[in-house]
Amino acid sequence: MRSLFSGAQGAAFIALPAFLLALAFGTAAVAAKGTVTVLQTDGHVDVYKDVSVKVMHDALFMTTADGKGTLAIHRAACSYQAELMVCFVTSALLVQAGKTRPLDFKIGTLYVNATDAPQQLVLSTKKVAPHSILLSFTTKRGTYVTMSGRIDKVVR
Repeated sequence: MRSLFSGAQGAAFIALPAFLLALAFGTAAVAAKGTVTVLQTDGHVDVYKDVSVKVMHDALFMTTADGKGTLAIHRAACSYQAELMVCFVTSALLVQAGKTRPLDFKIGTLYVNATDAPQQLVLSTKKVAPHSILLSFTTKRGTYVTMSGRIDKVVR
C-alpha cells in the first residue's frame, strides 16, 4: 500500500489514517483553494492561484485551477511539533501534458494543521491556517516551490 507516510520506525511517525480522520472531521464544506509559487533558477516566477488540495487514497494532490497540472505527494516521513504535523517529503510526481514525471527533490517539507486554530511554525513568525497545509521544496536543479492552501477534500 502506498502511503503519504513511510517507514514507521518509532513513535514519532504517524499513519495516514489518523491524518485523514483529523482532516475529515475538521474540513469545512466551503470551497477551499491554495496558491503555488514556482521560482525557476533563471529567476522566472510562476504563480498558480485557486489550486485544489485533496487527500485521496493515501496521497496529497494539488491541481491547478485549469486542471493542466497536478503535483502528487505520495511518500513522506511525519511527526508532530505540538499541534502541527511536520512531514519531510521523500517522493512526489508531477502530472502535466499527459505525462507523469517524478520530481528530483533535494529537500522538501510539508506542514499540516488539522486543528481549528492557526498554528505557529517553530522558530518562525509564519503560521499555518486551520485545516490547511504549507509546502516548500527545492529540486536538485534549483527550482524552488511553495504552496499554501486549505484542504478541499479527503477521500479514503
